[in-house]
Amino acid sequence: MIPCTKTGCHRWFRNKSGLTQHVNVYHPVLPSVNISVPVEQCQESSAGEEHSQVLPDGYGDSGNPLDDPSNSNPLAEYVGPGDRYYRNYHPNLTGRPCDSLGNFLPAGHPAEPLTDMQPDDWSPYSSRLEFELADFLFTRSQMLAANINELLNLWNASLLSTGGQPIFRDSGEMYKTIDSTPLGDVQWEKFSTSYTGERPTENVPPWMNDTYDIWFRSPKEVIRNMLSRPDFSDAINYRPFREYESATDSRQWEDFMSGDWAWKQADTISRDPATHGSTFVPIILGSDKTTVSVATGQNDYYPLYLSIGNIRNKVRCAHRNGVILIAFLAIPHMDKEHASTDAFRRFRRQLFHSSLAYILHDLMPGMTEPIVMQFGDGHYRCVIFGLGPYIADYEEQVLLACIVRGWCVKCLAMRQALDTDALYRSREHAEALIEEFDLKNLRDEYGIIGDIIPFTSGFPHADIYELIAPDILHQIIKGTFKDHLVEWVESYLKAMHGTAKANAILDDIDRRIVAVAPFTGLRCFPEGRHFKQWTGNDSKALMKVYLPAIEGHVLVEIVRTFRALLEFTYLVRRNVITEETLVTIEDAINCFHKHREIFRESGTVQTFSLPRQHAMKHYPDLIRLFGAPNGLCTSITESKHIDAVKDPYWRTNRNKPLGQMLIINQRLDKLAASRRDFSRQGMLEGSCLTATMQLFSTRDGRAHSNTSEAPGLNRCNEDTDEAVDCPTSIEVHVELARTPQTKRARTVTELAAELNLQHLPTILEEFLLQQLDAYNNCDSDLPKWPTYGNKITVYIHSCHSWQNGAPRYDWLKGMYGLDIVRILAFFSFVSQSKRYPCAVVRWFDRVGDKPDTDTGMWIRRPSIGIIHVDTLYRAAHLIPLYATRPVSRNLKPHHSYDSFTAFYINKFIDHHAFSLLSDSY
Repeated sequence: MIPCTKTGCHRWFRNKSGLTQHVNVYHPVLPSVNISVPVEQCQESSAGEEHSQVLPDGYGDSGNPLDDPSNSNPLAEYVGPGDRYYRNYHPNLTGRPCDSLGNFLPAGHPAEPLTDMQPDDWSPYSSRLEFELADFLFTRSQMLAANINELLNLWNASLLSTGGQPIFRDSGEMYKTIDSTPLGDVQWEKFSTSYTGERPTENVPPWMNDTYDIWFRSPKEVIRNMLSRPDFSDAINYRPFREYESATDSRQWEDFMSGDWAWKQADTISRDPATHGSTFVPIILGSDKTTVSVATGQNDYYPLYLSIGNIRNKVRCAHRNGVILIAFLAIPHMDKEHASTDAFRRFRRQLFHSSLAYILHDLMPGMTEPIVMQFGDGHYRCVIFGLGPYIADYEEQVLLACIVRGWCVKCLAMRQALDTDALYRSREHAEALIEEFDLKNLRDEYGIIGDIIPFTSGFPHADIYELIAPDILHQIIKGTFKDHLVEWVESYLKAMHGTAKANAILDDIDRRIVAVAPFTGLRCFPEGRHFKQWTGNDSKALMKVYLPAIEGHVLVEIVRTFRALLEFTYLVRRNVITEETLVTIEDAINCFHKHREIFRESGTVQTFSLPRQHAMKHYPDLIRLFGAPNGLCTSITESKHIDAVKDPYWRTNRNKPLGQMLIINQRLDKLAASRRDFSRQGMLEGSCLTATMQLFSTRDGRAHSNTSEAPGLNRCNEDTDEAVDCPTSIEVHVELARTPQTKRARTVTELAAELNLQHLPTILEEFLLQQLDAYNNCDSDLPKWPTYGNKITVYIHSCHSWQNGAPRYDWLKGMYGLDIVRILAFFSFVSQSKRYPCAVVRWFDRVGDKPDTDTGMWIRRPSIGIIHVDTLYRAAHLIPLYATRPVSRNLKPHHSYDSFTAFYINKFIDHHAFSLLSDSY
């Protein structure tokens, strides 16, 4: 037995790992001083000036993810139009407004202003023009300093003849103005650490002597800035809630605060009456190494991002700074001789956890006692922090959970049989095992690395096993689909047919993929699947077209395996997931597990104990915990890499780039904060030009009521946010283009000849009869055929030659019955003084009364007609039914619809099509 050596502690332990766990949880050694270094000095600091300090080895309450939180007298409210849904809000953590001292205010009390700036106060800028120029040069065009100087020199030279004053003399003055912005200002700080353990007497590895710098920003101040943003005021959930459909009382999950985890945490926190009325703010973290340059040397960075669970998933998915860079973690590099040693691996893991614990330590007081912060709606509220989910890929997850690679980070399933039913991991269980077993047994029997303490151990109510978030991108899209199933198909074909024939089949599959017709948002594969660097977007694009491409070349069970996985993927990526959707998700998982057995039976694979594939099993429980998974996917952090790491890196001079990247990120935050503040006060209405013209008109005493945009100019504050990996809703509206085509047919006769449809006039007359409702008038005789002018106007988006190339004929779903048509021509004509916007279409009739059994997609065959544009609903994508027919090497995408007679409606082309075609038929 080993005693604890701390004074006053009388605990004894069976092994050293149990003692280590106890000491780090109950007797942590905290760093004595946090050395704060202004970011401007980060490049001048020499090795002799850097301060070194020892980080703690680790920093501990848990819960079972399947526990049902208590539901005592929740507050209920209807939400949305028509009272179709209602929410039960948590009864204690209610997000009640208070004053700046934390005293709760009566209902209806007015909010305090977010700033005392005047509507014409552009400080620290002298005018709107000065701010817009700085924002354009630094944020939107990302112009280098040398180019900014050249541009300003030319601009200032043009002002000399008129006696005008330059806006900025040079880039330095512009940077100084940006740096003086108080909004969004959270300074970068640095602390350093080094190895302090036992060293060998000789041949000391270099990593033991190195000092490691970690740059970070106060997470509490970053959260304060996020909560105070006025553009988030309508996108924040102040209280945990459960949402139900009014008609059926069926529950649904969407944003993070709709999940059981937030409710359960609120139950735990509200055991202290002092927290009642507060706002629970879950902290969502994410980290992942990224490489910015390989050609000029391996430049790796390890960014740490922070978000809060209160903002809605759509905001977190979009480019709206709902995810903020708060740190660059250290990456210890080592030669191959020492990189695989146990001592180095242990140090690298503990460095990661200790760094996270130190960066987050200023949140600790706010996890037990409320802190007053102002929100974007102007109200102050008492805030309680809590560590929430961690966004990470599998490699990062095993590091976070201190789990051996190859084991599941969520459950106790054995490494060799991951798909067997097993209990969830928990913090209490892991601590009990660490006290009971030695390190070898922990590793071999439970997959636990017992000598590393997770960073969550020192924080209240935090269980790292529970907090691992689902990862659609790496677990499902890049993992199960691309790295597993697509590779298995190739191995299967080689096992069944031999290498030579398998390669011929794979070439035909590639030609089928190449021949797929283009569609908005669909990435093309001009050379098939064979390229070296696969990105997440490549895998998503392949998912949309791969299923019909392999049909006929592989067994039906393989096709059904892919179908089950695709349907699972599109279901878990929905914005709103209902109880019915959860049942469908579980059915898809069961179908996937059933049909994938063909790969084992054929000898293609020997085991399905693959952590990323096994993770599918946990998605229903994780959805109940955290809401829709698309708000916690690594695609969010990977997208953030571009704005926070990669683009700033390429703006540096490559000499000690990290310091320059920190400054760039800080200036971007300041400019974004200024834009939000100016927009909130209505100071960015219209374009800069029209605002300046209005100002001069006012000074000259002329009328200035006309504030329309100048010709050719767009609004400067146009919202160009684009969702990342997030399904969107679509409003139905179709109208003809504003500009007609001048080189197309001008009469019905000419259009009939152009389309080779000699009976087009007859079809047009039948269309007019339908529009006039002649056939539905049972009390009168059939009227004469209606008359119309022979003159027509043909519009773009459906033409026989697109940009001097192949023809372009759009596909659309009709509103009534969701029929599929191919647009041959958009045109309009006049009959009895009424204009009819319409389209010549080729109808595609259904084959059968249900989708194809194997692919789950509908099959269609064509006929001709004319329809009104008001009956068009949305664009559709069709993929030929290839069957066993080989595809010619000369077949191009624009030939696809003319070379085949039957097609699948591609319900996997986007999320809206999947929902529409899954629910409508």
